[in-house]
Amino acid sequence: MTASAPTPGPERLDAAVGLIVERLAPDQIILFGSGARGEMTGKSDLDLLVIKDDDGHDPLSARHERWRCPSNGDQLDVVVMTRAAAERYRMSASYVQGAALEEGRTLYLREGVTPTATGPAYTWNGFEMVKTTQFEPDHAAELLDKARRKWVDANRTEHPADRCEYLQRSIEHAFKALITARGRRVRHVHELDDLWGQVEATGERVRATRNPVQLEKLSRYAGEWRYDTPADEDPEATWQENRTTGEDILDHAHARVPQLIEQTRQALAAHGESPAPEPTEQRPRAFSEPDPSTSPSRPPASGGTTR
Repeated sequence: MTASAPTPGPERLDAAVGLIVERLAPDQIILFGSGARGEMTGKSDLDLLVIKDDDGHDPLSARHERWRCPSNGDQLDVVVMTRAAAERYRMSASYVQGAALEEGRTLYLREGVTPTATGPAYTWNGFEMVKTTQFEPDHAAELLDKARRKWVDANRTEHPADRCEYLQRSIEHAFKALITARGRRVRHVHELDDLWGQVEATGERVRATRNPVQLEKLSRYAGEWRYDTPADEDPEATWQENRTTGEDILDHAHARVPQLIEQTRQALAAHGESPAPEPTEQRPRAFSEPDPSTSPSRPPASGGTTR
């Protein structure tokens, strides 16, 4: 990975933008995450929101791709979506679109395209303009379902490093579901101990053993070890050391998220606010229930990269 700095230099940004323009022909590219906040470390990758309206995908969906930049080895987290999807979720308490548009800055805009606005969203509350975060309970349920799916993937795949990556993502989604279910905005990071702290800052006490050393090791499978696991790291050992903790976190989230959603709905109603409509599926599927759409192993990373 390129040497760390609080903000990415122009060479890194130019290389990332050039690669995305070549592969996706986007309308707009927005830098967000630690690079936009000036908080990059040696473990940070570049988080890039790509707006593209004519790629034939569901206009209200987003797809997440993980690339390695061939010119400098940079790791890129690329989130691709339409303008409609970005606007739909820009004030969400959970979705990455909200954070990306609030903190992001535009790196590229195709000629003739009206940019999707970045910066905080504000609304009039009757007295003043206030920064707005919309609570939508179905977002917490969706995050919990993602956590369950990644848990299934982790237990089905045979590759130990993939198990660790899926387990990391499962725990990450479970923590974000717990935060969102309380109507709080998630600080979008991949570090699991940081997310655990965010959960506890809401007043929730997770019924699992918190080991910062192991959480730090597992978190690296979402970033610097995504493509190349160091020779001195044993993915099978990391999987075994974290599997029980991951299962306990998922069990806790599965029990608590529906309760927290209902409590938050009641609190909103008591203050005269209108929560979003009830989600279509009221009960998240139990982790033991089969999911025919979940594949036993992931496809190769976008752009031809493999572990």
